[in-house]
Amino acid sequence: MLSDYTKLLIAFKAIPQPKRVRTLMEISGYPHYENVCSNILKFYLNPNEEHNLGDLVLNSLIHLIDEDFRFDLDFEEIEVIRELRTINDKRLDILVLTNNYAIGIENKIFHHLHNDLADYSKTVNSYCYNTRKPVCIVLSLNKLTSPVDQNLILKNHFINITYDQLFQNIKKNIGSYLRSNNSVYVHHLTDFIRTLENLTNKTMEDRALLTFFRNNSEAVQELTDKFIEYTNSIYKKVNELNNILPSNEFAPSVHRQWIWDGRREGQKKVALVHDFKISDTYHIAIDTCVDINGWEIQLFGRNHQSDDYLYNTMCNDNDFLPKALDNYERNGRLIFDKFNIEVEISTVAQSLSELLNRIEDYKKRAEERSMITPAEVQ
Repeated sequence: MLSDYTKLLIAFKAIPQPKRVRTLMEISGYPHYENVCSNILKFYLNPNEEHNLGDLVLNSLIHLIDEDFRFDLDFEEIEVIRELRTINDKRLDILVLTNNYAIGIENKIFHHLHNDLADYSKTVNSYCYNTRKPVCIVLSLNKLTSPVDQNLILKNHFINITYDQLFQNIKKNIGSYLRSNNSVYVHHLTDFIRTLENLTNKTMEDRALLTFFRNNSEAVQELTDKFIEYTNSIYKKVNELNNILPSNEFAPSVHRQWIWDGRREGQKKVALVHDFKISDTYHIAIDTCVDINGWEIQLFGRNHQSDDYLYNTMCNDNDFLPKALDNYERNGRLIFDKFNIEVEISTVAQSLSELLNRIEDYKKRAEERSMITPAEVQ
């Protein structure tokens, strides 16, 4: 059985997970909002915008459909409209009007194709007077392959083009459009391309995961159940520790002894917590945590003042800690002790009891030296 689980994990690890550098669009949190992508497309589709890339994107798109497409930047007028109101009062993402073409573009990143393409087609055709030719495009992240989508596209005289097809054409054609005064907009366009290419790769990863889970669902479920069963048995050790150390054993120093279950907060650990009131001002806590990696006894202040008091006053007391402060691990908290998961609970209880006693002794010494007045102590 263990060898079967090993094979399962090896197969899972074999699923490609390429590392990628995040683009500016991904950092900003707008990697696949269709409106954002459509706004960017509108800008680059218009040869007259300040990107100084001329008809690069327009030609790269339309040449995928019509090899005879031509646009004369010096003589033709062009209009690029976003969110065009259609005949049936819907919204077409982009309409591009040149002297010879009316180009309707419906932009699809992840959403299903549930649009009224018949209405969109009629609207595009309504702009085709004189010699204008209609071109209707569904621009999608991935090829639309479902019979319903394909029938809808074909029936209404649309053509499905993927972003990958568009980007390949842009990359092929961009060399002749590069200028010293458009490097910034070339960078922006490149960022846009990489962002959507990352989304395509992510979709491929999702498909690989879907195939893996579909082919191994029973084994994955069995392994998951056993893992949950095992980790639950680990978390129960905190209850055993709680029973070994009665909550009244260290009264009145221990203000509260309780169990924190991190699973309720999405964390994979459980802790036995001891809260101390050194004074009205200084509240010190001990978390004795357990997870699959083992035990940690952590010491920390409940607020900034308490944390400062712990490290700069308590830990400077030569009798408080068994070792100098520099010898302890720190992760925002002082790690008083660590144990592997196989250790006897009595060993953890002994170390925790030592720390509880050290805090109790510290309080007594502090009161004797008048560092904390009796009136301050609860």
